[in-house]
Amino acid sequence: MDLIEVEDLEDLARHQSPDSGFDADLLDEAHDDGVEFIDQPAQESCDPNTGTNACIVDKTDWALTVNHAFERHRALDPAMKLPWEQPSMQGIFHNSLGLNLPQVHGIALELPATKNEDRNQISVSGEVEACADAAFLSAVKDIQDLDYFENKRMQTDLACAKWLDILSMNWSASAIGQQVCEDLRSDPTGELANETLKACFGTKSYSTLLKRAGSLKRFILWHRDHYLERGFSVDAIPLHEPDVWNYFRHLRDSRIRDARGYTGPATFLETVRFTKFTIALRGADDILESRRLQGFAAIEKREKGPTHQAPPMELEHLRRLHSVLLGADSIVDKVGAGCMLLCTYARARWSDLRFIHHVEIESKRNGCLVLYTTEHKTSAVGEKKEQYLPFVVPWDGVTNENWLQTFLDLYQQVGLNIHKVPLGPLLPAPRSGGGFCARPLTTSEAAAWLRGLLKGTSNWESFRSHSMKATLLDWCARSGMDKEVRSVLGHHCSAVSGSEVVYARHLQARPIRKLMMLLGLIRIGMGLEEIADRGNIAGVTPAAGTPGPGFGIHGCAARTPVLPVERVQAEADPVQDAVEGVQDHEDQLSIKEEMNNAADIDSSSGSDSESSSTSSDECFPNDPGRVRSREDAVEALDKALERVRKARRSAR
Repeated sequence: MDLIEVEDLEDLARHQSPDSGFDADLLDEAHDDGVEFIDQPAQESCDPNTGTNACIVDKTDWALTVNHAFERHRALDPAMKLPWEQPSMQGIFHNSLGLNLPQVHGIALELPATKNEDRNQISVSGEVEACADAAFLSAVKDIQDLDYFENKRMQTDLACAKWLDILSMNWSASAIGQQVCEDLRSDPTGELANETLKACFGTKSYSTLLKRAGSLKRFILWHRDHYLERGFSVDAIPLHEPDVWNYFRHLRDSRIRDARGYTGPATFLETVRFTKFTIALRGADDILESRRLQGFAAIEKREKGPTHQAPPMELEHLRRLHSVLLGADSIVDKVGAGCMLLCTYARARWSDLRFIHHVEIESKRNGCLVLYTTEHKTSAVGEKKEQYLPFVVPWDGVTNENWLQTFLDLYQQVGLNIHKVPLGPLLPAPRSGGGFCARPLTTSEAAAWLRGLLKGTSNWESFRSHSMKATLLDWCARSGMDKEVRSVLGHHCSAVSGSEVVYARHLQARPIRKLMMLLGLIRIGMGLEEIADRGNIAGVTPAAGTPGPGFGIHGCAARTPVLPVERVQAEADPVQDAVEGVQDHEDQLSIKEEMNNAADIDSSSGSDSESSSTSSDECFPNDPGRVRSREDAVEALDKALERVRKARRSAR
């Protein structure tokens, strides 16, 4: 039985009581808690050795006694309301399950207009009520409505705060940590330190900063618990190779238990490499040079097996999106399907469309719609931030309808302006009460919306947002297009083409022509395997053979070759003339090949046996002057340059 003096408890009760009086009920509560009281003479002196009045009481009992005394004698201000007592929160914290909440179906509630929103919005609330089964209702989430750049700034500040927290664990563990420490001493507000961190991270995206901070934070938490179990504390940074080795073994045990986390060690090594070149974390070189850590990460990554990439869509799925665009009950679903078709035909990631600077519409024969943006995945690399990346959308798709003009009409009908500069997100998140939010539709929301629109088709549950980018690139590969053309269509740089082909609109002309021809062959009923077997577009660069807006697939618009026109200039540049000569020669070859392919397609409707007897060599052009490699291009340029020089000498 624990012991405590009565006089001490009386003093405690007087201090806890608002009127400094003694309540005898306090003694009863203490007796109920199992505390035994001993009456001692008041004149008994204290023990000089212990400094106590011989009080023997357990810590738990003492805490309970104090808590009981405080709860009984505390005085509350009746004007002070707890959160669940507030009128606005009573409906949420009430015990009743019949909450009178609006049926928003996961859509962001309409917020007051902000300075970032200047779109013309129409009310589609009646349309939403009439189309309760619209696909977008279950796809769009209720999240904070911030425009693209405002959200980018907020996420970057959050990432810098996480890294500042990591550096504060040991300022001397990194060179940047010491600089940040000095910044905090000179500027306690933290603005200077935050600016230093942003400068160190450069143009890294906030998602990368958050990902790397999370990876390092998990190691720090494991390190703390690992050493606390042994009764002492050690700084996690700077990094030490034995500690990281033990952490990797811990990750392996977690992976075996949870059947996930195969790339954890490899991700941590990427994080260490990141810290080496951004904050100059000490000990990073020892980790990156450790053979056993590198081998361990490779083994764990191998155990993961093949990567499950986003599957491309097939023809039936694109036709479903076209049918939704033309005949869905929900106008919001129509606009959503149109934007997803734009993303598919542009071979773009959905995140590439989160902020569009401007749009160019070339509504003519073989026309297209071009989206220009600087906010894309590779925009932070070198000089690419200063260049617009053009996403070219062919005017005609896999159906005979003028789908692009239909989309532009619907886009204007819902209150969005395609001609606005900057445009902002191509598809802002729709509101439940009508109109659109300032924030762009997220990647996960777009994937859920896409699956909702394709529901009922084959394998519709497996599609993700990246399926839109992969679709036409997969079709091009299956139809026999060469790798360089597919790299340009996928906006990927290579050693042969370079980044200038991706970022220059006019240099994408020939790959876009091939894509237009592929779509034209699909529209007339040819399959991808048939196109590859016949070699209609495999090794050629056809001129545009797709009718433009206003011309049907079987339109009667004549295909008139545009022959090069000789220009006489007073001061001609021989190099420029040579380049133009090579391009004109290429155009003539393209026109000839397209006409041959068109004749081949027309003749294919006769007999299949005749086409099957054709050798594979006849499907490809045999023109010896065709440019097929870098060496051929250099040789053709030299020959053209020599011809220009001879012409200038003869003119004299």
